[in-house]
Amino acid sequence: MLLPFFNSVTGLLGALGFWPLMVCFPVEMYIAQMEIPRWSTKWLCLQILSVACLIISIAAAAGAIAGVVIHLKSYKPFETSY
Repeated sequence: MLLPFFNSVTGLLGALGFWPLMVCFPVEMYIAQMEIPRWSTKWLCLQILSVACLIISIAAAAGAIAGVVIHLKSYKPFETSY
């Protein structure tokens, strides 16, 4: 009740953690372990996947920030609405 914009804050944290933890590090580790040469087709496809997920993560973070800003405009602490 005290934080009606909790979903937006959770979305922002998820957007900030998604790309580095779920995409970037695993892709880079896979490239290093499999010794994929730079500019090969497989390397290029993995990098395109990583950049696409980065763009999605940035868009999700922007949406979450917009949600927080919209909710903060009408936020009145300790006031209930039924």
